[in-house]
Amino acid sequence: MSLPHIVLGLLDEPASGYDIKNKFNRSLVHFWRAELAQIYPTLKKLTAQGLLECQEVPSSKGPARKIYRRTARGDNVLLEWLCDPPSTGATRIPYLAQTYFLNHLDDPARTLEFFNDLKEIIAEKIESLQQANSEWASHYPEFPESLSDEDFYKQMTLENGLAVWTARQAWCEMCRHRIIKRYGLQA
Repeated sequence: MSLPHIVLGLLDEPASGYDIKNKFNRSLVHFWRAELAQIYPTLKKLTAQGLLECQEVPSSKGPARKIYRRTARGDNVLLEWLCDPPSTGATRIPYLAQTYFLNHLDDPARTLEFFNDLKEIIAEKIESLQQANSEWASHYPEFPESLSDEDFYKQMTLENGLAVWTARQAWCEMCRHRIIKRYGLQA
């Protein structure tokens, strides 16, 4: 998966770089992050490749806004990417990198604190995803089957997020119990 393909996918309707960042924050954040510093160069590159068109629109709040629109060629590139085999790619999980080196801490209580903190973070992620899922469910009586085609597949990514974070929660709890048992700590 690549940022250029995701940007192409997000441009179902004309949008600015800022609008695209907001779409990331609202709908993709549980599996993909991108900052404006990544989005703007991607938009420029896609425009240079003829996959997007850019139009400057006057703004009452300052300089003109650049509004991007996917071209027919951009549509084709997006469809080609969607027809590729699924890409699993490498995943970066910072807390796992930290976990890998926790043996450098001399205080087992601190390692337990690390996992207690992680447990809270994971619980917040799960709650956020459950809340988004509940909002969808409240609008569709036959949820999820009655979702529009667009929302049907978006909701599947949300379900993946719930499954992944629930598995991470179970793993975190297992780690906590192992640390407590190994070092005779109090939960």
